[in-house]
Amino acid sequence: MGCIISNAFPYILSNSIIRWFMKSIKIGWFILVVSLCWGIVGQNVQAQTSLSMPDTTVHVSDTLSYPIYLDLGQSDELYGIGFELLYDSLQFDLVEVITEGTLTKTNGAFSAINIQGNDVYYSLASTNPIQESGVLLILKLRPKSARIGQIEITKHQFNELAVQTVAIRSNVVSFGNTPPSLIGLPDTLRFNQNDTLFFALGEVIQDSDDSFSELEFELNLSPPVIVVELVDSTASLLIYSPIYVGEVVLSGKVTDQEGLFTEFSVIIIIEQAVSNESMAEQSGFPTNIQLEQNFPNPFNPTTSISFEVLQASHVSVRIYDLMGREVDVLWNKYTAAGRYQLTFEASNLATGSYIYRLVAGNGVVHSKKMTLIK
Repeated sequence: MGCIISNAFPYILSNSIIRWFMKSIKIGWFILVVSLCWGIVGQNVQAQTSLSMPDTTVHVSDTLSYPIYLDLGQSDELYGIGFELLYDSLQFDLVEVITEGTLTKTNGAFSAINIQGNDVYYSLASTNPIQESGVLLILKLRPKSARIGQIEITKHQFNELAVQTVAIRSNVVSFGNTPPSLIGLPDTLRFNQNDTLFFALGEVIQDSDDSFSELEFELNLSPPVIVVELVDSTASLLIYSPIYVGEVVLSGKVTDQEGLFTEFSVIIIIEQAVSNESMAEQSGFPTNIQLEQNFPNPFNPTTSISFEVLQASHVSVRIYDLMGREVDVLWNKYTAAGRYQLTFEASNLATGSYIYRLVAGNGVVHSKKMTLIK
């Protein structure tokens, strides 16, 4: 690279900078090379010039306009700036990068901004020296929750001086209430016609300030052909379809005490089930298999479950939580006709509601709910 006298520098810079900017945009590189000779411009930038970012606060319902400042050292001549900025993407959504009304739009300046994931690459070159301090750009950030997030300039460079790798960090404190959040909500729920599905809604809806009982729910079905009931005591949905077979969309809205809300939807698929009566007629097995309510209920930590079999068959009795996960098998074998009493011991389980289900060898299914309180 040949040496150019400093007075000629502004007039021949443009084409080289434009070509460099095009390359910068393609590869996302942040280092700005603005000099066409070794050491001419860099000698005029001293250590006093710096970049800065303020510590600040923002309400979670607001969008933050966050400035990146250039603090120009006295007597410094600055023609080029480059930096790489990293923001906390777990805490913020980047809405927009604004350069209007900033030093980036100084007369004779060329700039490039490239965003890759949560990295923002910024470059500026000017045919005329920047002669004042001020805002280089503004990040429009939207908080996701009430907590502390960090913004960091990981590398920066002035003119063709050495790249500075000492990080510049700032903290942004987000405060205030946030809408209820959904964690682990499935896209689809599936069960058989004439069966009952218990879905633990309280396990997937969380709110930082309000308990489940303090939240308000609106539920809608399309088409409205099945039964959906919100059971407040267990924070669960009871879903039942006595007739309909097919697909239903359950949409809902959950609102906290401050009026902040979150909307959700789940596809419910109801599958055809062979009726107990038909199965019994084909096998000669009576339909009045008896599964009794456990006693005591609620219980801690043991309870008794009784059932009666009128004709020998394979019988299983299994315990499930409200997410449909099997937690215990009480009985699973060929069973002679008679009355049976099982003991369920739940000392290793958490307080909550559980389903116990009897399945006979001919397809007869009976389910009941019980509650463990410790």
